[in-house]
Amino acid sequence: MKKQFMKHAALLMSVSMAAITLIGCGSAGKTDETRQTTQSAAETSVTGADGAPVTLRFSWWGSDNRHGALLNAIDAYQAKNPNVKIEAEYQGYDGYYEKIMTTLSSNTAPDIIQLNKEWLPDIQGAKHYLADLSTLPVDLSTLKDKLLEISGTYNGEANLFPCTVGGSPVVYVNADFAKEFGIDLTKSYTWNEIAELGKAVHEKDSDAYLMTADADMLNRLFVQPYLVQKTGKPVIDEETYAPNFTEADATEAFQNILNLYQSNALEPFGDAATFAGQMDQNTKWINKKIGMIVDYTGSAPKYLASVDSPLDVISAPVMENAKSTGVVYGGDRGFSINDNSAHKDEAAKFLNFLMNDPEAIKIQKTEVGYCPTQQAEDILIAEGFVDELQKKAIDLVAKDPYINNMISGNTELEVVRKDLIQEVIYGDITPEDAAKELLEQYEEILGQLKAK
Repeated sequence: MKKQFMKHAALLMSVSMAAITLIGCGSAGKTDETRQTTQSAAETSVTGADGAPVTLRFSWWGSDNRHGALLNAIDAYQAKNPNVKIEAEYQGYDGYYEKIMTTLSSNTAPDIIQLNKEWLPDIQGAKHYLADLSTLPVDLSTLKDKLLEISGTYNGEANLFPCTVGGSPVVYVNADFAKEFGIDLTKSYTWNEIAELGKAVHEKDSDAYLMTADADMLNRLFVQPYLVQKTGKPVIDEETYAPNFTEADATEAFQNILNLYQSNALEPFGDAATFAGQMDQNTKWINKKIGMIVDYTGSAPKYLASVDSPLDVISAPVMENAKSTGVVYGGDRGFSINDNSAHKDEAAKFLNFLMNDPEAIKIQKTEVGYCPTQQAEDILIAEGFVDELQKKAIDLVAKDPYINNMISGNTELEVVRKDLIQEVIYGDITPEDAAKELLEQYEEILGQLKAK
């Protein structure tokens, strides 16, 4: 894993260091004794009592709503701690992983970093880049049951404070669009039914498409769940490092994507790519010419803010005779502290404020994530900040999820799959040849990972 990380990081450094200007599963959880010690430290250290000037860098990705919420939380913390200056570094999702990999390997990473939980093996498996939060003044005991264990722990250490709980995939639906095209929102759809429904929508209005998706969505929310639905297992076996799917299964998953485009159920890929990572800003979605978007439960706020139509949410499509829903439940992302930070304690105090302070919880509402702590849920429900759409989305994914593993989200594997999806879409390769290539590349990558 270390060689893999450093090879990737070295390549990135050569092309991107001058351009880093931002625009916008381990062991069980902590023991009760450790939790109590951490909680006590957090409660007595929030205000940075020593008063020494400190500058912290805080990096994250997200939509404008998330940016605004976190910037306001930073302002609130700085007002309480005038000795602390927090420099915000934020952007959209596209390119964020590469930027973080580069800054970590060059020891220029921010003090507090938003990460996807599936990146932990890539990062922490290469070198101890992330601090053990259980040793710092941040209260981890507030997290919902098993959330730290499932989504924030790597090799027995608490390296990530999950900032959300929920899952994927779900389907957000413009209710006005559904009414116009006679779409029944009370039923669950198969992939074939979605293709047929999309065909009917486009035949009725040649400017309209049932769905849209960028490359990451197709990869993580269409193909990966399809493979899980087919096999009933995570994509990769974490014990043997072997795929749990066959070449025929992969062919079927790629063909399903092709069917959705050929039926005009999906907006042309090139048009959708303009809004990669920001599908809520897609003009066709805003103008009611796209009716559905498959995404994470945590994306509900940005879609609610993007249109003036009422929205609904339904379960993600499944294949006929599926062995699993393909739905994951847990915390997909959170905040970590750079283990090389010169101010780890101060970074932890800010993180504790961000995730556990009632004022910060009210400021962020659910823009950063949906209630990873019971305290956050209680406060936001009482304040009327929890939207019914997001509650419904989370109820949907909590019904019948499967337990994913971190190796299935390995970044190298995801890049291979995403590249092949795009080749299939553009007709550069057949689904059959893409499936063969996928397994060949997976065999090489997984062999290297297993050897380490």
